[in-house]
Amino acid sequence: MILRAASMSCLALLTACTTTPKVSFDADPQADFSRYRTYSWAYDAAPQGSNPLLRQRVRASIDRYLASRGYTQARPGNFAVGFTLGARNRVTLTQLGTYGPYYRPWGGWGGWGGYGQIDVRNVTDGSLVIDIYDTASKRPVWHGMTTQEVSGDIVKQEKIDAAVSAVLAHFPPSPAPVK
Repeated sequence: MILRAASMSCLALLTACTTTPKVSFDADPQADFSRYRTYSWAYDAAPQGSNPLLRQRVRASIDRYLASRGYTQARPGNFAVGFTLGARNRVTLTQLGTYGPYYRPWGGWGGWGGYGQIDVRNVTDGSLVIDIYDTASKRPVWHGMTTQEVSGDIVKQEKIDAAVSAVLAHFPPSPAPVK
């Protein structure tokens, strides 16, 4: 039952998005990203209980994005790519005020009577994490993540591509300015 819930959560990851994705990344300052020209996949097996079709779509999207940036796939590559999908549920509360949705925009009967209304919503935040490993040293050199509020249960390829592009837009990182 838990595996089914996790699979459904991952399925909802990159569907109809209602908010702007939050993107973060981190890079090893000692890594020489300029030497990376080829890549391979860090692992081929999908975690048990995950949606293999969604994982296949995300992997194909990453392949297309890296190819558009001039990287080619090789065995082994200069760097290895891995990714994970996840989802987290949360509850949001919004105070609507004394008159809630019935409050007239030109003014209400201000201040007398009524009870405060609260809008309660269950929200799912989906996440895509992409990690880059140096194949020679077998050490992580780059980590990128996007989190976004998601809804629905149909995965659209354009949403997957947008999430992958949002994360990988920061790879390779810009060189640090010389002081």
